[in-house]
Amino acid sequence: MGAKADGVVHCACGNRHWGHAGAAGVLAWENPTDPAIILQLRAPWSMSGGTWGIPGGAIDFDESPIEGALREAKEEAGMGPVRVWTATKLHHPDWSYTTIIAEASAGQKAVVTDHESDAMEWVSWRDLRGKDLMPAFEQSLPLLDQLLGRSLIVIDKNVLPEGWEEALLKRTTFGFSLDAMAPSRAEKIELALSRSRDGDCPRTITWFPDIVIVGDGPLLKPHAVRGALPATIHYCSEKRDVPIDGYDSITTVGVSLPGSKALDPNRFTDALFSPIADDLTIMTSPGTQQSTD
Repeated sequence: MGAKADGVVHCACGNRHWGHAGAAGVLAWENPTDPAIILQLRAPWSMSGGTWGIPGGAIDFDESPIEGALREAKEEAGMGPVRVWTATKLHHPDWSYTTIIAEASAGQKAVVTDHESDAMEWVSWRDLRGKDLMPAFEQSLPLLDQLLGRSLIVIDKNVLPEGWEEALLKRTTFGFSLDAMAPSRAEKIELALSRSRDGDCPRTITWFPDIVIVGDGPLLKPHAVRGALPATIHYCSEKRDVPIDGYDSITTVGVSLPGSKALDPNRFTDALFSPIADDLTIMTSPGTQQSTD
């Protein structure tokens, strides 16, 4: 059990929020071709009680937002391991809320596992508007609609500078900013950001794509926080062997692939080596292990 941070925050924005260290929740989805998500009917006594939202709650003082979100989702909905693909953090003056967009493990059931929920249901994404949604959740739907799904970066290792292995491994753990995404894709997300505004409070986005390296290199083993499944890093000798099926968004760096969006290698390098500014995860950097293949 962590250092609890339950309690009401009287924010300078003029509203009350729950969680002295901020709050976080998990938007768990399944079936990328026709997605459905787990929705929680909030207990009447809770904030926005009687409305539908996603499992979540206050982050403990010694947790990161992803750790807190996954713990809350396990406590409230019995949620098993998930693959975190994206996170968006809403920054209020004295509080923050982080939404973790994650793919649920196969067979995940929607069940109530504590007193904070009156119901849990799998609901089709296209049917959400038929529910009485938590206002803050409903406001964020244009952005969340753009963030659902799986993402991939395909990189020609010959365009990467020295030291890319360690930097890339850190990014699989701590995430990329939108600067590492193809501009045409990032622009759609930025437009959705503008449609999901909460006054003057900014949002940041971090994404955790799978990665394919065209070429050979050391064996890199990504790590993830407890309750999350790690991203994958694969090597392919030839670009024709790159597995692209099942991904909703493909960014390429120094490679041309059908259905992908290209990112300038210099821009990707800048994003790869830029400082890690946010604290969505709290982990030591995993190691690099030389491949024997």
